[in-house]
Amino acid sequence: MNTTVLLRLALATACAVGAAAAAQAKIVAEPEMAAFCTGEAAAKLGTRPRNILTLPVEKSGGKYIVYGQSPAEGADVTTFECKFGSDRKYQGIKITSRPAGGASADNGGAPPAAMTRCRDMVGVPAKVETVSPLRPGFTEIILRENASGRRIACTASDAGEITDWVELN
Repeated sequence: MNTTVLLRLALATACAVGAAAAAQAKIVAEPEMAAFCTGEAAAKLGTRPRNILTLPVEKSGGKYIVYGQSPAEGADVTTFECKFGSDRKYQGIKITSRPAGGASADNGGAPPAAMTRCRDMVGVPAKVETVSPLRPGFTEIILRENASGRRIACTASDAGEITDWVELN
Protein backbone atom coordinates (compact mmCIF):
# COMPACT_ATOMS: atom_id res chain seq x y z
CA MET A 1 0.00 0.00 0.00
CA ASN A 2 1.20 3.47 -0.66
CA THR A 3 1.56 6.14 2.03
CA THR A 4 -1.60 8.02 0.98
CA VAL A 5 -3.80 4.94 1.36
CA LEU A 6 -2.28 4.13 4.76
CA LEU A 7 -2.72 7.73 5.93
CA ARG A 8 -6.38 7.75 4.83
CA LEU A 9 -7.00 4.42 6.56
CA ALA A 10 -5.39 5.67 9.78
CA LEU A 11 -7.41 8.90 9.64
CA ALA A 12 -10.69 7.04 9.04
CA THR A 13 -9.96 4.70 11.95
CA ALA A 14 -9.12 7.60 14.25
CA CYS A 15 -12.34 9.40 13.28
CA ALA A 16 -14.44 6.29 13.98
CA VAL A 17 -12.78 5.75 17.37
CA GLY A 18 -13.14 9.44 18.18
CA ALA A 19 -16.85 9.43 17.30
CA ALA A 20 -17.47 6.41 19.51
CA ALA A 21 -15.56 8.02 22.38
CA ALA A 22 -17.51 11.25 21.93
CA ALA A 23 -20.82 9.38 22.22
CA GLN A 24 -19.60 7.68 25.39
CA ALA A 25 -18.33 10.96 26.87
CA LYS A 26 -21.62 12.90 26.47
CA ILE A 27 -22.50 14.91 29.56
CA VAL A 28 -26.21 14.67 30.37
CA ALA A 29 -28.14 16.85 32.82
CA GLU A 30 -29.71 14.79 35.60
CA PRO A 31 -33.32 15.62 34.58
CA GLU A 32 -32.54 14.41 31.02
CA MET A 33 -30.85 11.11 31.94
CA ALA A 34 -33.99 8.93 31.73
CA ALA A 35 -34.90 10.31 28.29
CA PHE A 36 -31.31 9.89 27.08
CA CYS A 37 -31.31 6.29 28.35
CA THR A 38 -34.59 5.62 26.53
CA GLY A 39 -32.98 6.64 23.24
CA GLU A 40 -29.86 4.57 23.84
CA ALA A 41 -31.91 1.50 24.84
CA ALA A 42 -34.19 1.81 21.82
CA ALA A 43 -31.15 1.93 19.53
CA LYS A 44 -29.40 -1.03 21.21
CA LEU A 45 -32.54 -3.19 21.35
CA GLY A 46 -33.74 -2.30 17.86
CA THR A 47 -37.08 -0.93 18.98
CA ARG A 48 -38.89 2.40 19.21
CA PRO A 49 -38.51 4.67 22.24
CA ARG A 50 -42.24 4.30 22.96
CA ASN A 51 -41.54 0.59 23.67
CA ILE A 52 -39.09 1.48 26.45
CA LEU A 53 -39.97 2.09 30.10
CA THR A 54 -37.41 3.75 32.38
CA LEU A 55 -37.50 4.42 36.11
CA PRO A 56 -36.42 7.72 37.66
CA VAL A 57 -32.69 8.37 37.98
CA GLU A 58 -31.05 6.81 41.04
CA LYS A 59 -27.91 8.25 42.56
CA SER A 60 -25.62 5.72 44.20
CA GLY A 61 -22.06 6.30 45.37
CA GLY A 62 -21.92 9.60 43.51
CA LYS A 63 -22.86 7.94 40.22
CA TYR A 64 -26.19 7.89 38.38
CA ILE A 65 -28.12 4.83 37.16
CA VAL A 66 -31.32 4.61 35.12
CA TYR A 67 -33.04 1.21 35.15
CA GLY A 68 -35.44 0.23 32.39
CA GLN A 69 -37.14 -2.47 30.40
CA SER A 70 -38.46 -3.26 26.96
CA PRO A 71 -41.19 -3.75 26.00
CA ALA A 72 -42.79 -1.24 28.34
CA GLU A 73 -45.66 -3.66 28.98
CA GLY A 74 -46.32 -7.32 28.32
CA ALA A 75 -44.34 -10.54 28.16
CA ASP A 76 -40.76 -11.22 27.08
CA VAL A 77 -39.24 -8.30 28.98
CA THR A 78 -35.57 -7.38 28.53
CA THR A 79 -34.16 -5.29 31.38
CA PHE A 80 -31.22 -2.89 31.17
CA GLU A 81 -29.41 -0.13 33.01
CA CYS A 82 -27.74 3.05 31.79
CA LYS A 83 -24.81 4.35 33.81
CA PHE A 84 -23.54 7.89 34.17
CA GLY A 85 -20.43 8.93 36.12
CA SER A 86 -20.34 11.42 38.98
CA ASP A 87 -19.51 14.03 36.32
CA ARG A 88 -22.80 13.05 34.55
CA LYS A 89 -20.90 11.61 31.57
CA TYR A 90 -22.71 8.74 29.89
CA GLN A 91 -20.76 5.51 30.48
CA GLY A 92 -22.92 3.04 28.59
CA ILE A 93 -25.85 0.67 28.68
CA LYS A 94 -25.85 -2.90 29.99
CA ILE A 95 -28.48 -5.55 29.28
CA THR A 96 -29.22 -7.17 32.65
CA SER A 97 -31.71 -9.89 31.64
CA ARG A 98 -33.08 -11.58 28.54
CA PRO A 99 -36.68 -12.49 27.75
CA ALA A 100 -38.11 -15.54 29.45
CA GLY A 101 -38.15 -18.85 27.68
CA GLY A 102 -34.50 -19.53 27.15
CA ALA A 103 -31.95 -19.03 29.87
CA SER A 104 -30.47 -21.91 31.80
CA ALA A 105 -27.20 -22.42 33.64
CA ASP A 106 -25.71 -24.91 31.16
CA ASN A 107 -26.10 -22.64 28.14
CA GLY A 108 -24.80 -19.38 29.59
CA GLY A 109 -28.18 -17.71 29.29
CA ALA A 110 -28.58 -18.29 25.55
CA PRO A 111 -31.94 -19.41 24.15
CA PRO A 112 -31.87 -23.23 23.90
CA ALA A 113 -32.49 -23.43 20.14
CA ALA A 114 -29.68 -20.95 19.43
CA MET A 115 -27.27 -22.79 21.74
CA THR A 116 -28.14 -26.19 20.26
CA ARG A 117 -27.63 -24.98 16.68
CA CYS A 118 -24.31 -23.27 17.47
CA ARG A 119 -23.00 -26.35 19.32
CA ASP A 120 -24.11 -28.54 16.40
CA MET A 121 -22.12 -26.33 14.02
CA VAL A 122 -18.98 -26.66 16.19
CA GLY A 123 -19.43 -30.42 16.04
CA VAL A 124 -17.18 -31.24 19.02
CA PRO A 125 -17.49 -30.57 22.77
CA ALA A 126 -17.12 -26.84 23.45
CA LYS A 127 -17.42 -24.54 26.44
CA VAL A 128 -19.50 -21.36 26.40
CA GLU A 129 -17.26 -18.34 26.96
CA THR A 130 -19.77 -15.54 26.59
CA VAL A 131 -23.36 -14.97 25.59
CA SER A 132 -24.30 -11.49 24.40
CA PRO A 133 -27.81 -10.38 23.49
CA LEU A 134 -27.86 -8.42 20.25
CA ARG A 135 -31.05 -6.96 18.85
CA PRO A 136 -34.27 -8.60 20.09
CA GLY A 137 -34.45 -12.22 19.03
CA PHE A 138 -30.71 -12.64 18.31
CA THR A 139 -27.78 -13.74 20.45
CA GLU A 140 -24.03 -13.98 19.90
CA ILE A 141 -22.47 -17.05 21.52
CA ILE A 142 -18.71 -17.42 21.80
CA LEU A 143 -17.61 -21.03 22.19
CA ARG A 144 -14.17 -22.57 22.85
CA GLU A 145 -13.55 -26.13 21.72
CA ASN A 146 -12.50 -28.29 24.67
CA ALA A 147 -9.76 -30.23 22.86
CA SER A 148 -8.18 -27.67 20.54
CA GLY A 149 -9.02 -24.34 22.17
CA ARG A 150 -10.37 -23.03 18.84
CA ARG A 151 -12.79 -20.13 19.45
CA ILE A 152 -15.93 -19.46 17.44
CA ALA A 153 -18.43 -16.59 17.47
CA CYS A 154 -21.87 -17.80 16.45
CA THR A 155 -24.78 -15.41 15.98
CA ALA A 156 -28.18 -17.09 15.96
CA SER A 157 -31.84 -16.23 16.24
CA ASP A 158 -33.71 -17.40 19.33
CA ALA A 159 -35.36 -19.97 17.02
CA GLY A 160 -31.94 -21.45 16.14
CA GLU A 161 -31.22 -19.96 12.71
CA ILE A 162 -27.50 -19.13 12.39
CA THR A 163 -26.99 -15.68 10.86
CA ASP A 164 -23.20 -15.34 11.31
CA TRP A 165 -20.29 -17.67 12.06
CA VAL A 166 -16.71 -16.46 12.63
CA GLU A 167 -13.62 -18.33 13.77
CA LEU A 168 -11.75 -16.07 16.20
CA ASN A 169 -8.34 -17.77 16.16
